[in-house]
Amino acid sequence: MVIHMFQSLHPNLKIRLALNFFQKLTQTAIFPFMTIYFVRQFGATETGPLIVLTMIASFIASLYGGHLSDRYGRKRVLFIGEILRFACYIGMAIAGSHVIDSAILLFIFFFFSNLLGSAITPANEAILIDDSRPDQRKYLYTLSYWLMNGSIVIGSLIGGFFFEQHLFYLLVSAAILSFGCVFLISNKLEDNYKPFPRKEQKTAGVWTGYQTVMRNQLFLKYLVAGILTLSLELQLTHYLAIHFAETLHAIPFFHFSLDGTKILGLLRAENTILVLLLGLVLMRWTKSLSERALLYTGVALFSLGFAILPVSHDLSMLVLATACFTFGELLYVPIHQAMLARLIEDHLRSQYLAANGLRYRGALLIGAISVSSYDVVSPGWMTVSYIGFGTFAIFFYRSILKELDKCQPSEMNQAS
Repeated sequence: MVIHMFQSLHPNLKIRLALNFFQKLTQTAIFPFMTIYFVRQFGATETGPLIVLTMIASFIASLYGGHLSDRYGRKRVLFIGEILRFACYIGMAIAGSHVIDSAILLFIFFFFSNLLGSAITPANEAILIDDSRPDQRKYLYTLSYWLMNGSIVIGSLIGGFFFEQHLFYLLVSAAILSFGCVFLISNKLEDNYKPFPRKEQKTAGVWTGYQTVMRNQLFLKYLVAGILTLSLELQLTHYLAIHFAETLHAIPFFHFSLDGTKILGLLRAENTILVLLLGLVLMRWTKSLSERALLYTGVALFSLGFAILPVSHDLSMLVLATACFTFGELLYVPIHQAMLARLIEDHLRSQYLAANGLRYRGALLIGAISVSSYDVVSPGWMTVSYIGFGTFAIFFYRSILKELDKCQPSEMNQAS
């Protein structure tokens, strides 16, 4: 069944899945480790603002990329962006080689490669909607999510093993993969999206489309629901990371003793392994069930699993809680992603997807607030907060679906 569904996908979708896998692989193998490199070269005090600047500039670049993708087409934006990324990887390799060995020059190329990666993301995401049918999207987003986790695992292993001693060869390998992406885009990808005639776009500035996006009340509810759910996931690197390190000491594990940091690593590994093992299988098991019920159940399990983590000190309970939120994650994420296609206007598709990047920024902000409030907010209250996040997310999803059912047939149920 899974193979048949994959074969039925539009060729553009298969190419896009391959592109996203290799792009995510190179990013994961290099970019997280570059922070370590820059801290060693510039110091932590100087590196912090540089990374923040990169994040802000990358988000702005994604907004421009979304506008350009809707205006000029997906393929053109992807092709130009990937060629420039290829040039940046070559520049990073040269700057990091023994010939030049310039940390400043390496950061400049790193900065622009981040900007370009963010700029082409809306076009990449738009292809999933452009060339798919509503009944394919749950499978498509499940497969995309599964491949993304696989690329993160492989990229993390590659980066972890080769970054310290073989940075130059790692960067050269990233450049080769990037060139492969350029080849795929140039020779295999078809641009089926037809932009509005240029005459109709002359008066539309970069921000005009985003004003329309932010006036869409259903999209704003969707964005808030997404921030609430993603903020739970990011707690693993914010409040919960501190909580485990401060409160979990010498937890027995077979013949070993684990501290909070090791337990956190173990739980994150469990989450990734379960996603890879169960992602596609679970989609097949739940094919006959209502996607609306799966969405609500998934969010409820997701928030419940996280709610257990702050108040439990038993390793077996923490493992079960992680399995709980992973199961919920696998249920709700593909449906959450597919829902966006029903909320957006076709001629602003990439701009909606770029604006959806606020989900991650909003979740990061909540994570930062949770870290700042660690000393004054008890684990019990964090548990209540996590349950509240899930409850409000379900409320927003329910409100969105009620409005959608009033104006169009329920694709959610048709897909089931």
